[in-house]
Amino acid sequence: MNINFAGLEIAGESNAGPVRHHNEDNFLIYAPPGGSAVLAAVADGIGGHSRGEVASYICCRELLAAAREVDSSRWDAGFLRSALTYANDRIFDFNFNGRRVKPMGCTVAAAIFTLREVICAYAGDSRIYEFYRTAGRKPLRQLSVDHRPEGYDEMRKTGRLQHTSFVSRSLGTAKYLNLDMQTVARMPEARYILCSDGLYNRQPEQLLSGVLGGDDFSPRKAVNRLIRGALLAGEKDNITIICAASAALKKEI
Repeated sequence: MNINFAGLEIAGESNAGPVRHHNEDNFLIYAPPGGSAVLAAVADGIGGHSRGEVASYICCRELLAAAREVDSSRWDAGFLRSALTYANDRIFDFNFNGRRVKPMGCTVAAAIFTLREVICAYAGDSRIYEFYRTAGRKPLRQLSVDHRPEGYDEMRKTGRLQHTSFVSRSLGTAKYLNLDMQTVARMPEARYILCSDGLYNRQPEQLLSGVLGGDDFSPRKAVNRLIRGALLAGEKDNITIICAASAALKKEI
């Protein structure tokens, strides 16, 4: 039995969508038996560049390799930054040695879940959401920040930008990784999503809140419903979702 002491129930799934011939997303969930934390990540190959699926695979592979070398009690912000920086170096070297005109790269949204906190790292437009009911604000909030070029929103409004996944940061396309990080308290009642842009491109946040706040919520049900909702809404991109919540919630509902 895989017993992990982070007290987390977690599920993930990736869907290529109805149009793409291959899936450029990859995801990672690593809960070492007897460990005190869980590592999760979603990586999305950059559209318009070659071999995005390779970049996202390298990202997840190197994160897993780093996590296996370090006891989970020592996973912290420094560990996560170091592991992602190494992944960036590996992808960049692959591009440099291959002299690629359009270097492969990927976005990333990664999180370490401990009993008391969630350590987040992100680059690009893959997102991390927290759902938590408290007075004074909406229950759903985006913990990550979308890294877009200056003037991106205006270009989309005027129709001058056709590619919705245009990002200003990624893994592998530059020598030095520009990564954002933050740590938030992990509330017992909170629920979390890590996802590629295929989830939210065509779905409003109200729909995400409805699924995460449902009476019969479980991470597996939420993942299934959100992917189905994205497909029914007409999403053509790859869709990848990880959903996590305190395991005790399953008994309370």
